[in-house]
Order: sequence, then structure tokens, then C-alpha cells
Amino acid sequence: MTLIRSALITLCFISPFVSADNDFFDNEIKTYMKANNVPALSVGVIENGKVTFKHGYGVYNRNSDQAIKDDSLFQIGSQTKVLTSIITLALIDEGRLSHTSNIAELLPEHFQAIDKNVLKNITIDTLLSHRSGLPNYPSNVTRVDGDAMKGGYSEAQLFTALKTVELAHQPNSKFAYSNFNYALLGYIASKVSGKTYAQLVKHYINDGFAVNDVYVQLSPQLQKRLVTPYRKDQRDIATSAWNMGLLTPHGGAYASIDGMLELMKKQLIAYNNHSEDKPTSPLFSSQADYATGLYDGLNYGYGMFSATPELGLYPQTVYWHGGDLDGFGSEYVFAPQSNSGVVLLTSSGGKEFVMLGRKLMRHLLAKGSE
Repeated sequence: MTLIRSALITLCFISPFVSADNDFFDNEIKTYMKANNVPALSVGVIENGKVTFKHGYGVYNRNSDQAIKDDSLFQIGSQTKVLTSIITLALIDEGRLSHTSNIAELLPEHFQAIDKNVLKNITIDTLLSHRSGLPNYPSNVTRVDGDAMKGGYSEAQLFTALKTVELAHQPNSKFAYSNFNYALLGYIASKVSGKTYAQLVKHYINDGFAVNDVYVQLSPQLQKRLVTPYRKDQRDIATSAWNMGLLTPHGGAYASIDGMLELMKKQLIAYNNHSEDKPTSPLFSSQADYATGLYDGLNYGYGMFSATPELGLYPQTVYWHGGDLDGFGSEYVFAPQSNSGVVLLTSSGGKEFVMLGRKLMRHLLAKGSE
């Protein structure tokens, strides 16, 4: 299929939400996709707690004319960490874990390179907030940059990595983003619950919080809804979804724009309802809010970044995460004060995609302040 034909299909897909302001979102996304040769993108906008704009652009595959729909599935990358944090906080509420539960207690036989006294300082709190000292990835994970991860990651591989892992810094001494943290949280959650990570997402996310169209494993029927990803460095070259095995809790889940919008609506409610005299919902990912030390005003809680006005990105405090799998990309940004947010899913991510999300969110906040 030619790029011209793809562009025509992109332009012909009509959104059910019609307003003059939505023209801004529509024009910005079309301009971004054309300039960056992006094959597919889904967007959702929330204002005052309600979806006011939702649109699919482009095609499932460059070799077909099947247009993106609201139920098109994308892998969401590190946005999966939000799911893992919610599951972990739910297990804490149930008394199966605590913020101070430590690795020495939870996985007593699996570490050799780290002193037992140091292990006691690697807690659920430090894993959730990226202050554990664990490296970004286990040493036995190998992948060529730009290519999808294939072959999964087994329990035997995890145990081998744990026995030889060395800390980048002492636990609780500094922030350092680590995918390993959330892979380990997912494994611990499975261990204490007796459920696989896929079962945990079904139990807590789909059933517990009624956030549907979010998956860990895709049936043959769901596979038909999965968009083909393309390399972010060469967007005419198709790649594939990542097969991550036990690393899935840090970045391997799938969702549609409807699924992510439903999650955001419920997180906005949790953030706006939060107070010290009420039970804290696991959907409230900012039960802790630690300075990252990277920039003033940039913090990280439990599965969500926060940016205060001091950072200079937005005029009010905004919470976000996102994901990039050298193919699929996601951006998930919301502001409780204005009860608004933006979700973006794409089949070819990259830095420009992140900048698009910020631009749309800044416009949304500026509109709300008028």
C-alpha cells in the first residue's frame, strides 16, 4: 500500500465528537503523522471527567486499508507499570504485602551477590518508587536496539539474574528508573497471590476496577485487533509485539484507547476524592511522591511521574506515564485540578510522539483556564 493511500484513509476516518476546539487536536495529529510518517494513532481527550474527543487515525497495517477503531489494540510499554502499581497497592490493602516488606523476606534464597543486610532495605516502597538500586534490566536480557524482544523471560532466567545482580547505588539513596523494579514487583505479586500476572490484571484491573480492554495475553480473536507496529527509526519497516515473559509487568500489556480512557477516568476520580481521612484507593498512584533529583518539580510516586508548575512543563500539577517499545508507544497524562487528560497510543513511537502528548495536554490546560 502506498503512503498516499494510507494518508487518504487517515484523513477519511470521522470522529463522533464534533466541536471547534476538537479541530485543534485533529489538525495537530494529522500534521504530526504526516511529518513523521506514522502509520496509526489513537487519541482520547477527557475534560471535566468526561471523554470529549476520541479518534482513530491510520491503518492496522501499511499493506491493508483496515482503518483504526476504538477497540484497536496496541502494546502500551511502560504504561504497564501503572497497572502493576495498582495491583501491588491492592495487595497491600489486603494485607498480603506492606510498603516495608523487603526482598530478604519475600525472596530469601535467590540473592547471593547482595548482602542480606542490604536486601532488607530493598522494600516494596523502594521498588515502586525506583529507589531500590537495582539496574534498569537484568544482565541476562539481550536485545538489539530497535528490534522487538522475543523468546520471553523465564523464572530460571530471573533467578540467574537475581543471584548475580549488583546494585547501582544503595537502596533508598536516590531515584534511578529501573524496569527490573517492576518486573520484580510483578513476580512478587504472583508469588504472594498464587496468580499469574495475566490473572492479576484480570482480577484487579478488569474485574476489580471494571477497566476492560486491557490484556496481558491475546487470544487468537484479540490478535485480530492488534495493530502492526513499525520501527521508530525506520517507519516503513514492520516489527512485532514484544514477548516479555516475566518482564511483562514492567512493559508488556495491551490496551485499546477505550481501556486507557476508562482507567484515566477512574484515576481522576481517585485523585480528586483522595484525603487523609478516607481510605486510599490503589488507583491513587501518588501515595508517596519522591523527588527524582533530576529536575526541580519532577517527582515519582508509585507508578506515576508528577510534574509541578516548578518544572515548567505545565501550569498546574500533572501526572503521567508512557511507554515505548521501539515500535508501539503510549502517552497517558492527566491533571486532577482541571479533571482533564490526554491518552495517545501509536504503532510507531519516539521522542516526537512524547512531544505531541505534551503539546496536546498544554492546549487542554490552557483551554480550561480561559
